[in-house]
Amino acid sequence: MRYYGVTDKGLIRKTNQDNYVIASNEVGDVFAIVCDGIGGGRAGDVASKIAIDYFSEVFSENAGFKDEEDAIRWIRFHLLKANDIIFTKSTTSNVYRGMGTTFVGVLICKVGRFVVNIGDSRVYCTYPDGRFIPITKDHTLVNDLVKTGEISIEEAEFHPKKNVLTNALGVWDNVRIDIDPHPERINSFLICSDGLYGYVEHEVIQKIMMSKELSTTLKVRNLLNKSLKVGGYDNVTIILIELEANDNR
Repeated sequence: MRYYGVTDKGLIRKTNQDNYVIASNEVGDVFAIVCDGIGGGRAGDVASKIAIDYFSEVFSENAGFKDEEDAIRWIRFHLLKANDIIFTKSTTSNVYRGMGTTFVGVLICKVGRFVVNIGDSRVYCTYPDGRFIPITKDHTLVNDLVKTGEISIEEAEFHPKKNVLTNALGVWDNVRIDIDPHPERINSFLICSDGLYGYVEHEVIQKIMMSKELSTTLKVRNLLNKSLKVGGYDNVTIILIELEANDNR
């Protein structure tokens, strides 16, 4: 397994409200996480940093999982705990009021692979048959409208409220958590904030991801450069995890 991550504030924003970690525990499991903070001023930065720092600490102390249920239970417990920490912090000052963060991650451990999502950051997969698709569902108003048939997928792409979140970590005292086992045979996981997929065309990302010539690091660097080249309008964070044959057993 090879992995690499990067974050950049872009060319327009004054601060970077994204944070990420590629953490490992006592038995060599890996948890790669991207958080995209929301909130005025530096509040979003505070929220995403709280989430990343919290999971960096608790996962480093984790001694592994007994089974799939144990892994899912652990993820859910600590996300609810992180939600409480951020929400409580947001009530201590007007500066922090309403702050929160997206949370998207991939846990690769002895008992399986798990994709976790809150908000609109994404996980994509590349498959041996050449497919490159997002495997998380955005928690956005527009995505809800698509689900109910009120607008089409094409209309959603240019909808004025496409970035309005219906779910985030720490904004409310409760949170919806998507946790999905992912046992399928895959080549790689791409974990990213909307600073990548919101500005760089899907086909451009796919071409880089499917390259057989580029290393893991160069793929990530090329994706970052593409985001900056189209304007660098947002913070961008990218983690790429590439699996080898024995990782798919």
